[in-house]
Amino acid sequence: MERSKENGLDPKMHDEPPHGDAPERGQWSGKFDFLMSMIAYAVGLGVGIGNVVISFMCIAYFCVIVSWALYYVIASFNFTFPWETCANYWNNRTNCITGKETIQELARIKASALRLKLTTQTSVEQYWENRVLQQSDDIAEFGGIQWELFGLMVVAWLIVYFALWKGITEARKFVYFCALFPYFLIAVLLIRGLTLPGAGTGIYYYLKPNITRLMGTQVWMDAGTQVFYSYGVGFGTLIALGSHNKFHHNCVRDAIAMCFINGSTSILAGFAIFSVLGYMSVTAGKDIADIVKPGVGLAFLVYPEVASNLPVMRQFFAVLFFLMITILGLDSQVCMVEGLFTAIEDRFPILRRHKKTSLGLTCLFFFLLSIPMVTKSGAHWLTIVDAYGASGYALLFVVFWEVVGIAHGIGMEKIRIAVKEMVGITLPKGIDYLLKFVTPSICMILFIMCLVYYTPAKYSNGDDFPLWANVFGWLLSSCSILVIPGYALYYLLFTNRHLTFWQRLQKGSGRALHADRTINDNRSRNPEEMKFIDSRS
Repeated sequence: MERSKENGLDPKMHDEPPHGDAPERGQWSGKFDFLMSMIAYAVGLGVGIGNVVISFMCIAYFCVIVSWALYYVIASFNFTFPWETCANYWNNRTNCITGKETIQELARIKASALRLKLTTQTSVEQYWENRVLQQSDDIAEFGGIQWELFGLMVVAWLIVYFALWKGITEARKFVYFCALFPYFLIAVLLIRGLTLPGAGTGIYYYLKPNITRLMGTQVWMDAGTQVFYSYGVGFGTLIALGSHNKFHHNCVRDAIAMCFINGSTSILAGFAIFSVLGYMSVTAGKDIADIVKPGVGLAFLVYPEVASNLPVMRQFFAVLFFLMITILGLDSQVCMVEGLFTAIEDRFPILRRHKKTSLGLTCLFFFLLSIPMVTKSGAHWLTIVDAYGASGYALLFVVFWEVVGIAHGIGMEKIRIAVKEMVGITLPKGIDYLLKFVTPSICMILFIMCLVYYTPAKYSNGDDFPLWANVFGWLLSSCSILVIPGYALYYLLFTNRHLTFWQRLQKGSGRALHADRTINDNRSRNPEEMKFIDSRS
């Protein structure tokens, strides 16, 4: 305790409520609450704004995906799945196949479709496009609202609101459930998948290394960006969740545990998914690579097909699977909304006095923003927002500057002292090289590769979106990319005009204004004046 006081880092100043009219932001009440939130979710000011913009894009469409999952949860209670046959009003019987036709019937359907210049579609695909989405052919054809999805999206947003309206201490109950319950569902689906014929084929495909793929660029781009999505890096949400911790909370332990648990969960889920894909491969007589289709609707095309062919307890396993997607989607949305709302509260502390109202208005705003994505062309718009607004381009660029700002702006020596004071752990020197050189280099190389090997977003059938749609997508990406150099220019040109340009550059980069100011100078300052890790004061 004495050492902390000498350094100007008295823990009391972090645990006592701040003075002023605005109530203090809540703290996690249990030492594992923050860790559980990170597991469930994994699932400079300019950089911070970039983080917020990326979260903004994701929040805008996540509840739409949840509404899709809820739709399938309800549909899965039918004794005969509505996607099983081609005899429904939404089916085009000319080119619809169920996968259970005889050779003669299949040949007749293909010949009829070819004559009409149509490609065959499975009943699952037609249910997804014609019944669930009621999808238009063109992104510009909004065609009205799909009211069933609209209603389910209302339900999803109400769940998000009520999970957060009493603050982080109450939200932890929702977080615990969302973090742990999917493991039970994954275990059940894994056991069932391993008992299906062809499961071994899928597992072999999953585990068999393909060295030749490593020679291409696409796999490295996909892997690099997937890391950020999987661990939630670059969205600002982890920072917001961590800000609710007490000063001496062991965040290093949480970070290590999160990496291990998240990686292990991904591997476990891979076994569950590929055992089922192996079953589909055997029953359909296709290679696994031909079964999987890219896009955000993959789960809604693959698993209904699997559920239709399960020998027993089809409804039970279908409900479990789509319920798991619903829970994971809701949890991610709750965490991202909390992260964004925390940033807004920190900028406008007065909102903490009216949390329920301001949170409700925030949820209402995003609900209204997502309405175009439950129109007849909504899935097309969601594809654009997903491909560009929350894309690897934006994430890689923002994370690059985030790491540069920490390692070179604040400085690794100050980071090392901070971690030592907070949790009593001395970071190894190797971390310096990783944060200063290795991580930024990898991020920038992947970012450049994404630009060089850029491919425009496409419709689900493989056709190109119109040029204006892709231009709109790039405008979304630029919102999070350009805000970083944009704010830097604003800071240098329009703030601290009494300082020289070089002094403003030093101040903005996080360096002390005076070269003779040392860390010991900060340690000797009054604790009430100490701004932790902020050498700009």
